[in-house]
Formats: sequence, structure tokens, C-alpha cells
Amino acid sequence: MMEYTINELFAILLKRKWVIVLLTILFTTGAFTASEFLLKKVYTASVSLYVAADKERTDPYAKMNDLNYAQEVIGTYIVILGTNNFLDKVSSESRLGYSTQELRKMISMNSVNGTEIFEIHVTAHKPEDSYLLARTIARLAPKKIIEIKNADAVKVVDSPVMPGEPSAPNVFLNTAIGFMSGLLLGGMLVLLLEMLDKRIKGEDDFRKHYTVPILGKVPLVEKK
Repeated sequence: MMEYTINELFAILLKRKWVIVLLTILFTTGAFTASEFLLKKVYTASVSLYVAADKERTDPYAKMNDLNYAQEVIGTYIVILGTNNFLDKVSSESRLGYSTQELRKMISMNSVNGTEIFEIHVTAHKPEDSYLLARTIARLAPKKIIEIKNADAVKVVDSPVMPGEPSAPNVFLNTAIGFMSGLLLGGMLVLLLEMLDKRIKGEDDFRKHYTVPILGKVPLVEKK
């Protein structure tokens, strides 16, 4: 197997630099075009809720561990807010025409590590829809949790805001990935073409392929 020095690899890449440039332009342009014009833009509105301790937990030990307790029950609250019963209520109150199954795919929830707060994110193709749904959830969620779990308090700490920019696709990131992909694939293709090219291009190339001594060589004669 042939071995190449850094300088030789650099020379090989420069020799067919047009391949690298072409693929880089194609991939960069393709990624930008797809992200900007072909992929559907989605918008995300979020609401943050604060969870306090349960009213029924009155022992001193529990009061000292309100934070730990709140973190434990957040998982339960997330399940409650993902039920058909609650999503049906969100669907009817928002009056946007989304079904329960559609809402379930549009809504994601997560706890904020080390806190008594959890977040609800609503993603839709229209910024107005994501905002209205998040606002509806912010209004209904505390009531639903208190109704079922008898929580001491569930408060909105960060109200939803109308998204001004799409949350996806990330045009800059996708374009950068397209650029790097084109650059790398172009370089790999050039090296592959060089490895598959078995032609002898000179004395040095001959010495790399064969160990037999060179008895002579034909000089290059320029035409007059």
C-alpha cells in the first residue's frame, strides 16, 4: 500500500481542487436552499411552571425537603398534562382545530434540572398557533394539576411569548453542515481518484510502485 507525505497529499488535493470547490458549492447551496425554501418552518412558544409542595404533606421532614419532593412529582404532573382529558380541553379552549393526537405530537415537556420548575414547549407551523396553544396551556395547567393532585401551588413563572423567528430549520447550522460535508466529501473523492489511478506519471511515481532498478528513461522532447 502506498504511503503519502503531508506535502504529497496537499499537492494531490490542489491538483483536483476544482472537484472540492464544486462539491462544496453544490452541498452548501443545496443545504441553504432546502432549509430556506423547501423545509417547512416551525415556531415554538414555551411556558414555565413552578411547582410547590403538596398540601397534605405537613410533617417537618417533608417541609425541609420541598425541593426534592417537587422534583419527584413533576414527572407525575407531566403525565397529567399529557392525558387525553387535558389535551381535549386544550383543543376545545384554543379553538384552533387541532385534534388530541396532533397536540400530543406538538407538545413537549421537561423538568429543569435542580429546580421546582418544568417547561412546556408547543411547536406549530404558525407562530400564532404555538403562542395561543401555549397560552391556553398556561391558563389550564395549574387548575388541572391542583384539581387532580391537590398541589399547594402551581404558578406560571414565565409566560409564553409570540415567537418572532422559526425554531427550525436552523438555516445557518444546516448551511454550515452542508459546507463542511461538501468540503470533506470533495477531499475524500479526490484522494480516492488518486488511489484508483494506476498510471505512472514519472520517475518518482515509478519508484513508489516498483522496487526494480531503473535502467534508463526517455527524455521529454518538446515540439518546436
